[in-house]
Amino acid sequence: MRLKDMSSSKCVGIALYIGSMLLLMEWVLPLGQVTDTGGTHLFIIYIVFCFVISLIQLPMWIAPILKLAGMMFLLNYIFYEPSFFSLAWLGELLVDLQLSTQALLGQSWIELTPVFRTLLFLILLWMMSYLLYYWFVVVKRPFSFVLLTFVYVTALDTFTLYDGNVAIVRVFILSVLILILANLNRIVDQEKIKVPSSRTMAKWIAPMAIVVFISAAIGFAAPKFEPQWPDPVSFIQAAGQNGFGSGDGSGGVNRVGYGEHDDRLGGGFIMDDTTVFYATATSPRYWKVETKDEYTGHGWVRSDEGTPTTNESGHFPHISDYGESVERNETEAELQFIEPGHLNKIPYLYGTETVGTTVDGVSFYYNHTTGELASIINEEQDLVEEGYSLEAGRPDFPRNKMREVSVEHDESEEMPDRYLQLPDDLPERVSNLAEEIVEDVDENRYDYARAIESYFEDSGFEYATSDVAIPDDDEDYVDQFLFDTQRGYCDNYSTSMVVMLRSLDVPARWAKGFTGGERAFQQDVFSGEGSNVFEVQNNNAHSWVEVYFPEVGWVPFEPTVGFDNQANFSTGESIDDILDGDTNEDDPLEAPENDDQSDLDDLLDEGNESEEDEAAGSIGQDSNFNWLHLLAITIGTLLTIWLIYMYRSKIVASWKNQKLKRKPSAKTITNSYQFILKLLEREGYQFQSGETLREYADNVDRMLGNKQMTELTQYYERFVYREEDLISEVDQFYQTWRQLTKQILSK
Repeated sequence: MRLKDMSSSKCVGIALYIGSMLLLMEWVLPLGQVTDTGGTHLFIIYIVFCFVISLIQLPMWIAPILKLAGMMFLLNYIFYEPSFFSLAWLGELLVDLQLSTQALLGQSWIELTPVFRTLLFLILLWMMSYLLYYWFVVVKRPFSFVLLTFVYVTALDTFTLYDGNVAIVRVFILSVLILILANLNRIVDQEKIKVPSSRTMAKWIAPMAIVVFISAAIGFAAPKFEPQWPDPVSFIQAAGQNGFGSGDGSGGVNRVGYGEHDDRLGGGFIMDDTTVFYATATSPRYWKVETKDEYTGHGWVRSDEGTPTTNESGHFPHISDYGESVERNETEAELQFIEPGHLNKIPYLYGTETVGTTVDGVSFYYNHTTGELASIINEEQDLVEEGYSLEAGRPDFPRNKMREVSVEHDESEEMPDRYLQLPDDLPERVSNLAEEIVEDVDENRYDYARAIESYFEDSGFEYATSDVAIPDDDEDYVDQFLFDTQRGYCDNYSTSMVVMLRSLDVPARWAKGFTGGERAFQQDVFSGEGSNVFEVQNNNAHSWVEVYFPEVGWVPFEPTVGFDNQANFSTGESIDDILDGDTNEDDPLEAPENDDQSDLDDLLDEGNESEEDEAAGSIGQDSNFNWLHLLAITIGTLLTIWLIYMYRSKIVASWKNQKLKRKPSAKTITNSYQFILKLLEREGYQFQSGETLREYADNVDRMLGNKQMTELTQYYERFVYREEDLISEVDQFYQTWRQLTKQILSK
């Protein structure tokens, strides 16, 4: 019986030790991904070798010799050409050890040779085989190492590119089995329970093992919540390059907020709600900072830094260098910076003419080539704490005038060729795609730009700020986005549109700055401005496209999915032209007239006259005609029409209510949401130019005193833009839509 007891206890010890070996392997496996370490399988082999020697309990003088021999064999195999048994390689090894020892004593860590570093790592693995034997087999207290393994794997999965989804499942299964065995063995020892036989022990452990495997399988396969926090990898990379919250993005591909270095685009964009500045405005507007003109295949640089114009008055009329066809609306704005970070330029509105500040001794400069506006303080470019005031003539860009511009770049435009520059190695399929997009549109510069602008949303491209691909050195940034990933944020969309336009010989450039931000109802910077104050954060950093039109100027376009163009556009017709009918016959907005149409109108007029004559004759001949009946019918008809008109919203709402309830589908949900927008507009809740759906929903909820519009908008965006299957949630959509409709109609 004693022999059986010893055998059973030994089996538990062996199982615990094997479990510790497998956990140690989980520490080594990720090294090939998160470091420049190669040949991790060799370290795994050495771990198994050391653990087997410890497990069979060889004499104390034999085990170290074998482990040392295994270590030397691996070093010879990895680094030296002579065979292990020739011993010629030992001289080279000694030289490596001598050099590394000197570097170690001199604290020159970077000069440590790969041989010495590998030797140290193998010694560490050797020591771990002893330590884990003591923790797991002798004292049977594995919890500390189990916990450290969990922390290690989850930390690598969270903060590096290592994918620990499968590894964490392996660690979970091993850890639970190890803890079960260790706890069971400890109870047997403490309570002086008779140790069962190996067969009985197996019967006890088998059900628990089955439960563990089933639990792990269910946990792995079960649906899970989306990450509640943004992926920190991009943030850490950017922080390592820039310092936390710097927003500079120097030298990196992952940036926080606004950055100046755009020569290497790609990677995630971490949202940062740090307030950059507050601004007064009547509606959200682009805040432009700069433009860039040369696309390298991986990002943007400048081919010409330009020559800035400096003056103390801050008056720069050529900032808004627009043609006479562009109508201007005078407006004013104020800026107050809070945490600008590395931003040392002044964001400004389209149409800005004058910038000023209350601080004495400040001069301003504007660079017409790069579009940069800045203030000079003590001969250095910087921002003043007191803020700035802007005077602008907000442009209304005329569509009909822009449609008159031919597609091809004309030498008479005096536009530098740099706005048509493309890399020599740009993949041909990029320009082929651009030609396909504009194949069926009118051949003018505006319609070409609009076709490419709307292509991304029409083709199902996805807006995302995390898990965005980074092109390899031999990949083109635009080509990867258009044909491989179709997922990204503003830099992807704006760069792609500029490149495709240039491939069609349309002058275009890359602009960047900030979007208009969110209305700041609770702020103390501009206390007297009410709702006309916007908070612009780091996560409002944005890039867009500018296209050149002769006699109009540089016009902004917005290709990014989910964003609206925050510039103003008009038909280009005056009120007098519309009323007098003096519009250009070639205007595509005006229906053409022809001789056939005139002849048809003449025939209709003659027919109407004949019918009127016949009707007059019949009425005159019928002396018994009852005028009271005619009056009653007329009044009844008018009353019916008036009632239908007065209650049209409720009638349509009732009809859509039944349709949505009976047959929920993409079409009925879209129509129901658009009906809500029409109701709100009829009740005075106007959709402002440049306002997104979510911004509009927030404003409506504040006025109505609930969150129903925001909830409805979230359902709508999920169904329409993300194409999620909301059939299971259609009842919630229906109830929210019905309640909101009743509230609007009751006002």
